[in-house]
Amino acid sequence: MAEYDEDAVTDLISRIQVFCYPRRIRVKEFFNDFDPLRHGRCTIINFARALDTLGMQGLTDEEVDNLAEHFTEHGAHVAPPQVVNYVKFCEAIDRVFIEGSPDEHLMSCSPSSTQLMSFKPSSLGEEEKFMHVLHRLASLCKARGVLFKQVFFDVDRAPVASPARQSPFMGGKVTREQFIRRFPFKKEFPPEDVELLAKNYMTNKGDVHFMAMHNDISEVTSHEPPDFPRSDLVMKPDESEWSQSRYTVVDKLRSKVVEGRIRIKQYFQDFDPLRKGYCAASQVKTVLTILNLSKIVTREDYDQLIQTYAREDGMFCYGDFCADVNKAFATPNLEKDPLAQTSMPDSTSTMAARRNKVCLSAERLSQWEWLESKIRSKVQKHRVNLLPSFKDMDRSNCGHITKNQFFRVMQSMGFDLSEDDVQLLGNMYCDLGDHFVFNYVDFLKSVDVPSEDVELAIAQLNAPYKGEDISHYFNARGKVIPHESAILA
Repeated sequence: MAEYDEDAVTDLISRIQVFCYPRRIRVKEFFNDFDPLRHGRCTIINFARALDTLGMQGLTDEEVDNLAEHFTEHGAHVAPPQVVNYVKFCEAIDRVFIEGSPDEHLMSCSPSSTQLMSFKPSSLGEEEKFMHVLHRLASLCKARGVLFKQVFFDVDRAPVASPARQSPFMGGKVTREQFIRRFPFKKEFPPEDVELLAKNYMTNKGDVHFMAMHNDISEVTSHEPPDFPRSDLVMKPDESEWSQSRYTVVDKLRSKVVEGRIRIKQYFQDFDPLRKGYCAASQVKTVLTILNLSKIVTREDYDQLIQTYAREDGMFCYGDFCADVNKAFATPNLEKDPLAQTSMPDSTSTMAARRNKVCLSAERLSQWEWLESKIRSKVQKHRVNLLPSFKDMDRSNCGHITKNQFFRVMQSMGFDLSEDDVQLLGNMYCDLGDHFVFNYVDFLKSVDVPSEDVELAIAQLNAPYKGEDISHYFNARGKVIPHESAILA
């Protein structure tokens, strides 16, 4: 009897190990609430409660009593009723995580459970018909985007628990009736073809192995999501020479600083607490980014700037750089030349930062002069007013329109310009660094030159208001003011 009980206890421990291993359960955590002093023992009743909390189904009261009796200790150091040594019980259960599973085939489904391992011989005609049906099934799944295995998930049940499977789904097999009832293409396949598929994928127990069918279909179909649509920017090669390429990086930064009235030295001093006039080369890029000047500085310009103002150890001399940039605001050492005259910054000081035109060759310049003279003569001869038409296109009143809008305005006003003529005028008046935005204000200044009387009238109209001068000959009532010599006489 004792030997029988010992074997029964060993079998119970093995069953509990099979239950705990795939779920990664540590049994000792369930006994901590019943052992507040942590001396490793608990009562028989609390031992049964801990096993019940474990969640394992199928343990009878007799089996629990056998386990409790097996791990009960006796001796002077044991204080009843805490007589069950649950620590040894937990060590016996946790041994499965060190030595491995005692019953591996009950732990989880092996990879072969998703494959049809049995071989069923068939005639050549049946094999050919079966492959034809399978190919049709694969084609329909690919054309309609059907994931074949997902059709059977609601009726699929796994026989055992698995570490990677928290729910009892995805066993890979369904009954023959469930397979026929859930088959997704009943209208396209006659019943005998569905029966043929079920017959070829039927297991020894009479279930249909739909997962093996899905694996065979996936060899010819791809359920990967389609590639994300892309629209890569492919720039056309531009061999034009732009006007800003003739300026140095200091000239471009000086124009931008003058335009924004920026005191650039103050931002460099934030990185130079000792005011020595030097900072790290990486901090130069930080300052330009803070001032929103980095977008006009290319990688080549940045390297040139560092090379110009860097000393031997790589530190950037921002003092000399700021002095060169601030020359547009004030002339240095002006006190040494009292007779020198200075001028305030004007539109030409910021031209390098605001305008970027295409540099034309001498031949193209002569063609432009001839074309513009022809347009100018027609404007003056027919008294064509181009400004209102351009204003209609310029909703934001920024002085620029697109080149296509310029072509439409010229066509509507009776100017027959070819595509090459529009391209030539665009190279001359597209001054924002591209070939699309047209500066119609400069174009009108060139082709629609006002007369001297009109310029005088515009100047007087835009001049500030001046009150009437006081008359030296008539008073407020209109009478003649007598001369001072006549009054004295």
